[in-house]
Amino acid sequence: MDINEIKTTLGYSALNLNTAEDADGKKTEWMRHWDNDNRIAVSIHKDTISAVQAGTATTLDIQTETRTGAQGEYTAKRIVMYTPAELVI
Repeated sequence: MDINEIKTTLGYSALNLNTAEDADGKKTEWMRHWDNDNRIAVSIHKDTISAVQAGTATTLDIQTETRTGAQGEYTAKRIVMYTPAELVI
């Protein structure tokens, strides 16, 4: 998938990204889109964003898990780059 397919799959026309912070309040290398209405966090690493902007990130996928935050459960989705398998048997 490319980034446009990812956004369509997630149901967003745009991702409003802010730098994520760790538990100590320090900025990380991750950017995050927060959908408060649906309690969904979409995260993407800054290196992946650079590859998307350069047009070299054509193998993207979505990883999903349920997490518990201070205000309850939410769905965490990560946009990740991967290297396709050379051989599948």
